[in-house]
Amino acid sequence: MFPIYAVILGLSFLSILPQDASGTCELKTASPCPHVLINFGSKHILSTSPETYKREDGETIELFCATGFSITQSNSYYNSLVSDALTKTSLTMKCGHNNYFTYKNEAAPNLMVRCRTEVTQLFESNTSLPNCTDMTLVVGRSFGSMGLMKNAALCYDLGAAQLKYLGYTTFPETQIVGPTHLGQLNDIGLNILVNYQKTLFKTISQMELSEYLAGEKLFTEDTFQVGSLVQDEIAGRNLVGYEGLMTTIWLRALRLGNWKHWTTAMHAAVGVHFDVRLGVSGALEPPMVPGQSCNSTISFRIELADGRAVHIPTHIWAHLNAVEKTGTGQDEFVIIGHNSPFYRSNSSSLCPSMCNQVSWLRNSLFASLHEFPAYGMVQCCRVEDVAHKLDNFPGPFENVNPTTKTEVTPPTLEFLYPEVLGKETNVDMY
Repeated sequence: MFPIYAVILGLSFLSILPQDASGTCELKTASPCPHVLINFGSKHILSTSPETYKREDGETIELFCATGFSITQSNSYYNSLVSDALTKTSLTMKCGHNNYFTYKNEAAPNLMVRCRTEVTQLFESNTSLPNCTDMTLVVGRSFGSMGLMKNAALCYDLGAAQLKYLGYTTFPETQIVGPTHLGQLNDIGLNILVNYQKTLFKTISQMELSEYLAGEKLFTEDTFQVGSLVQDEIAGRNLVGYEGLMTTIWLRALRLGNWKHWTTAMHAAVGVHFDVRLGVSGALEPPMVPGQSCNSTISFRIELADGRAVHIPTHIWAHLNAVEKTGTGQDEFVIIGHNSPFYRSNSSSLCPSMCNQVSWLRNSLFASLHEFPAYGMVQCCRVEDVAHKLDNFPGPFENVNPTTKTEVTPPTLEFLYPEVLGKETNVDMY
């Protein structure tokens, strides 16, 4: 099955590469990038990366953005830019015989198209993520009869405004849209369209964190950073606009060092897809000195202007499960990043690290640097060694199954605006 999938992807990718043939129209896309749907026989291929797309005379290009489009047209003769905003969520342009795409019934040279804000939409699923007793939110999109795209699912405690964990499945930058979904999100539905309002999901800003760090003698202002829990560049591209749902506080060295190194190695593992779950655990505390009472230990609590308080997590974890099984111990394991500047090598009691037993990590930059705190200390652990030690960890993949709600009832939280949740829908979302 995989070779057929690879052939289709390869052919589809070639179909969107720049061509030298004359008589073509060019259309550039920029971040946040629209989804471009390409029909290839019975298959529908979705491109999500920034591209310069080319079409021949009479051919069309289909673009999708959840919140509408921002279109910029440059006029080299007048040395000017003209911008336009569209609220519709799908856009079809046709290549004319004059080598320009038609926009507003006119030939439009030098077009640049991007999404206004969010690329995809937010839904609530009637089927919950494993061991999730809170809301299961899904970032994705329906393409009607052509199929669905599910970018990530979040176990989210709306009352506490807290992400428990999230899950996604790795894909190449070009993927096939269909009625089923490879990996852990196949049974998760796009059942209730959610009217996402960023004001309801307030998170700590980089400015607030910097102000806190400036007054904390143990840290410099760049020791920590605010960022999305999803640092996978390809996966993150489809989650633009929803970062507020998955924001955490990162040790800068970890985020830019070994966490980035292992995600790079994961995408370099040819022919393998991974189910990935992400979460945080613990609250960072200063190191104890000999003779210090346990009662004197305090965590770093950041008070925000609206009365809320956030903690810096001690660990950031990633639970990986290979979709294509090898039958070995490397099919499923947990990567744990020590989100602390106080961590010393060989001082962890979490687990015996097994990073050198994972073939796709063994010869990577991560393998050389993952034990150096300067790049953010990271361990690889077997699930059974850490499942009971990590907050909100859902358990092994093979031992948990999604559950379907028998009745969907909106939350009755006093602060929740009634327009946040949409109505259950089965209509096409484009």
